[in-house]
Amino acid sequence: MPIRLLDETIAAQIAAGEVVERPASVVKELLENAIDAGAQRIVIEVRGGGLREIRVQDDGCGIPADEIELAFARHATSKLQSADDLWAIRTLGFRGEALPSIASVAQVICISRVADAELGVELRIAGGEVQSRLPCGCPVGTTITVRNLFYNTPVRREYLRSEATETGAISAIVQQYALAYPEVSFSLLIDGRMALQTSGDGDLRAVVVELYGLEVGRALLPVQAEAGVDETWVAVNGLISPPELTRSSRNYLSLFANRRALQPRGALAAVVENAYHTMLMKGRFPIAILDVRVHPAAIDVNVHPTKSEVKFRYAAHVHSVLGRAIRDALLRGADIPTWDAPDPATAQRRFELRRLGQAADPPSSGWSVGASAWDRERSRWDVGSPATALNTPLPIVPEAPLPPPSATVVPEPTRQATGEPPVPVVPAATPSALPPLRVVGQVGLTYIVAEAPEGMYLIDQHAAHERITYEKLMNQYAQHAVESQQLLIPQAVEVSPEASAILLGNAERLAEWGFVLEPWGTGVLVRAIPATLPTDELTQAIHEIAEKLAGRGGSDPLEWREAMLITLACHTSVRAGQPLSHEEMRQLLRQLEQCVSPRTCPHGRPTMILMTPAQLERQFGRRV
Repeated sequence: MPIRLLDETIAAQIAAGEVVERPASVVKELLENAIDAGAQRIVIEVRGGGLREIRVQDDGCGIPADEIELAFARHATSKLQSADDLWAIRTLGFRGEALPSIASVAQVICISRVADAELGVELRIAGGEVQSRLPCGCPVGTTITVRNLFYNTPVRREYLRSEATETGAISAIVQQYALAYPEVSFSLLIDGRMALQTSGDGDLRAVVVELYGLEVGRALLPVQAEAGVDETWVAVNGLISPPELTRSSRNYLSLFANRRALQPRGALAAVVENAYHTMLMKGRFPIAILDVRVHPAAIDVNVHPTKSEVKFRYAAHVHSVLGRAIRDALLRGADIPTWDAPDPATAQRRFELRRLGQAADPPSSGWSVGASAWDRERSRWDVGSPATALNTPLPIVPEAPLPPPSATVVPEPTRQATGEPPVPVVPAATPSALPPLRVVGQVGLTYIVAEAPEGMYLIDQHAAHERITYEKLMNQYAQHAVESQQLLIPQAVEVSPEASAILLGNAERLAEWGFVLEPWGTGVLVRAIPATLPTDELTQAIHEIAEKLAGRGGSDPLEWREAMLITLACHTSVRAGQPLSHEEMRQLLRQLEQCVSPRTCPHGRPTMILMTPAQLERQFGRRV
């Protein structure tokens, strides 16, 4: 085939694919232009997940009327004068590709006026072609409206996600720049609703309070450090969470290099996490807002099409300063952990634990099971404490996504209509997978010590209760009967604008699990929750559910169902450090005995370990 030059329109759309991946990419580019123009107030309006309309209005310096068409030409920029400027970038944008890339795949209206002009100018472009150019009255600054994004490239629309997810991604972009530029006032309106508004007074902690809530804002520790001179100069400023305040993903790592937002991955993210070494549980991540400043000549920002990654000339030095700054802040702000007295929420979990072990009417589904191994051999292993009759256990469903040959499937017309696979139900109880256990006591308010013919068992009380609750919830979900309770006083949960958009966009999906959510201020208002979920665990559970809905473990129906089961089971269960009475420990082990998979928790961790008599003998040096 002969070599030929691409058509200008095709070339523009290919270039747009590098810059404009989704509506959030448009918002990012327009925000960066507004900030580079010196704006002190930026208003972002989004409709239809950004596909229908995006409008970004700023009070920056504006675009001169005789240059407004040139601004939409490829590689036209006011931020570079020579090739040498590439090695000392001081602005967020510099390539001159954002506006032409956006205009090639959307219908754009640009209204702008500079301070010394009496009138502004309105330019309309569709698919990269200028439609009209007219004078108009407008305030100083620039307003760019992007409508019908990807209208001329419909295939691109097919790769986008749901409207709620795209709106959440836009909220995340605005959130990042609000944290990077606390001296700029940001307002975000989603479908006419105010989702985010910052004052622009320069107080980073005030922005954190607006985004994450008052409690998080109060708890964060300040980070400040400076080292080196000239090109080796490094300064670190920001806020980090203490070790006891964590999240289940890296989405709360807000990292900036010379105030440029970076992806929460790579070397800088690893430095932050390593600074918390031995302070965090596995799978937990800190909240951090950190800006690393270096000499403009010591950083290369031109290594990624979306400018979301950078390279440092003196990377080892930067990482060293950052790591020491975080560690010093943690050591200065660390508190000594203490045992807390049981609170009302603990009593609620205890009540739930006892209730599951009390007598109840047999389920109407015709379940029939005999006495458990515990009750059959209680006389041998429960010496000194009378056995309590255990009634018919709750039916349990297996973890496998497909039913066994002998299982029946509960009809699920609603879920099958949405493509979600049915949940299998086992028609008869399975034999106990545990031996008869006699409770001896509790160690460290975390482990239950029990005795059996095989030896001594140590049972993790939290992991064991997680397994019990997990299988109970799975059974309820299979029968469309997840128990929900209305809150007497609706509880407001402060979440980020991104999380709020995602949660409210999936309200019907969450209603299947017992949640009833409404819009509220800087978060969501919760009117109902699953009956097993304690109210003191609600905030943490809502944050984790939002992260799952954002595509980090919940896009596939099976993955989403599993994520919800694990999240609710974890936050419903008794905690390590919680004292249990002898009877409570007995009830917990009885319920664990009735589970299909009692030896591991839903996360895959073991619920118990066994030390055989032979192992005990060897530890004491006796012959076996």
